[in-house]
Amino acid sequence: MRRWWGLGVAIALLSAALAACGGGGDGGPTATPLPGTLLDPPKEVSDFTLTDQDGQPFRLSDLRGRVALLFFGYTNCPDICPTTLSEFKRVKALLGDDAQRVAFVFVSVDGARDTPERLAAYVRAFDPQFIGLTGDDAALRPIARDFGVFYQRVNYESDANYLVDHTASTFVVDQQGRLRLVFPYGTDPSAIVTRLRALW
Repeated sequence: MRRWWGLGVAIALLSAALAACGGGGDGGPTATPLPGTLLDPPKEVSDFTLTDQDGQPFRLSDLRGRVALLFFGYTNCPDICPTTLSEFKRVKALLGDDAQRVAFVFVSVDGARDTPERLAAYVRAFDPQFIGLTGDDAALRPIARDFGVFYQRVNYESDANYLVDHTASTFVVDQQGRLRLVFPYGTDPSAIVTRLRALW
């Protein structure tokens, strides 16, 4: 499946360019920067309401006071989505007691098929505390635009048989509900943990 990076690509490339121009910073010329792009200042994102895996309304603002990792995917995804949720599970384990400070959120870009019941079975297979959110396309499109997320049906054979190309980045929203970090697909969980702990 083609991998679309959306906002993650643009700002990651900008970050890489700035790092190349700026030398090694405080760590010296041989310091290795942590992966991920820190947004400074943080980006304000609009509150939104979707339906959670229990069929209840869920707002982004319900997570205020915690750091939230958001990934936009779908339950029929053959590779990127299950890999990312497995990495979320590893991040949670590495956080130890600090895991209570973090919410792990899977936002479906396939509301036509990803019912709350389907999401519940999917996200709880990785961790019972992971949050799954779904909604129709009209609800999801403005959220996707706000986060810089791309998604589109491909290989469309029928209403039940298709794939979805989608941005593969992980988005970190801070305790005040602002977009603070973007991690590219495949970022090492230990590096994510280091970045998250800097937000406490």
